[in-house]
Amino acid sequence: MTIVNNSDVLIPDRTRALHALRVAGWIGLDRFSYEVTPAGAALFKIVDTPRGELAGLTPAGEQAAQVELAAVCRQVDAAGRARILELLGLFEQADGRMKDVVTGFQRDRSAAKAAPLVTLFGEFAGVIDAIAAAFPLWDGYPARLRTAVQRLEGGELDYVASPLLDSFHTVWHLLHRDMRLVTESW
Repeated sequence: MTIVNNSDVLIPDRTRALHALRVAGWIGLDRFSYEVTPAGAALFKIVDTPRGELAGLTPAGEQAAQVELAAVCRQVDAAGRARILELLGLFEQADGRMKDVVTGFQRDRSAAKAAPLVTLFGEFAGVIDAIAAAFPLWDGYPARLRTAVQRLEGGELDYVASPLLDSFHTVWHLLHRDMRLVTESW
């Protein structure tokens, strides 16, 4: 089956949680909504940090994340894979521009230097939406990027690249890493 709509495939909550941690590395418990049961405790680790508790994967969790992602990826046929690779190519065409804008912003932290991210998103919003529709684990990225853009438009410049927020750069980077993990698991 070709995945053309997220409703075509049901993904267990555990698979989503494992995958999210594999992509992000660590997620604050305030943003990690998966309930770790005693049976799943060997897959997840919780650590106390100065910023609060963080969830991560154990080595067994990393292995489970890979196995469960492979199971999801087996549902994508050749045409679906070709579409995902096409979308990855389009995304990567914009990646250099995004990095240039963020670098320019970091040199001169101003609204004028942040504005090109809003423009870039406007140009590639359709691609981002198509990416979300192409693979069910990517369905949350468009809203996260739109929220970062709205915050930028509201003058909140930390939403350009702060690693402590769902900033534009952070979410863009996670989507890129996510797409790479998926295409490498075929």
